[in-house]
Amino acid sequence: MADKKIEKALYGPSTTEVALGAVLGLGAGLLAACVFLVFKPVAQVREVPKEPVRGTVYYVPGGDSNAKSRQWTAKQKQFLAGQTVEVVEDELNAWAVGAFAAAALEPGKPGAAPAADGGIFQPGKPNFKIADGKIRIGFPCFINWYGLGREVFVITTGSITRTGDRFGYVPETIYLGSCPMHLLPAVTGPLVSHLLGKQKLPDELKSAWAKVDDVTIEGNKLKLVIQ
Repeated sequence: MADKKIEKALYGPSTTEVALGAVLGLGAGLLAACVFLVFKPVAQVREVPKEPVRGTVYYVPGGDSNAKSRQWTAKQKQFLAGQTVEVVEDELNAWAVGAFAAAALEPGKPGAAPAADGGIFQPGKPNFKIADGKIRIGFPCFINWYGLGREVFVITTGSITRTGDRFGYVPETIYLGSCPMHLLPAVTGPLVSHLLGKQKLPDELKSAWAKVDDVTIEGNKLKLVIQ
């Protein structure tokens, strides 16, 4: 043991020790960077600027025009009755207002435990945007980590494709705050499924969705085909 201490004093740490220290240092740095980006605010804008600021994540919310969503009630009845419908983002957002209960995004109190049924992630009402053949979903999310609470914004872009015997939303990108979680492929799918899964849908809507035979995006419209 004494010989090893003398050898270490003379020649310094071994290659293995240096490599291990480098890996641990890199891991700690990546974790710190992720935490910083998660809590870095997203810039909500009407349109992405021509000269975007480097390192800034921009979010353009979908439309919520009452004029464009007036037919939603009738279309919802048609869909629940098993008929094919075409909807625009304004109608999806009108549906979201009624279908999703707004999450109680209250600041966490020091020392308070998270709600028993709330979990770490508590997502709020989603907003939908249809653009470039994709569906973008954005929503506030309250992160409650053992009483240390903070609200961040989640943005995910993807498409609706058939998975198994029914259609589901498949994310391509997801930002938790300003952190690009999609750079960790093993995290993207489970994280989005967990967040969207906490949004409770009416049983009648689940039954109607199970009957969908095809889903396409045509311009600014989402077409749900039921044959």
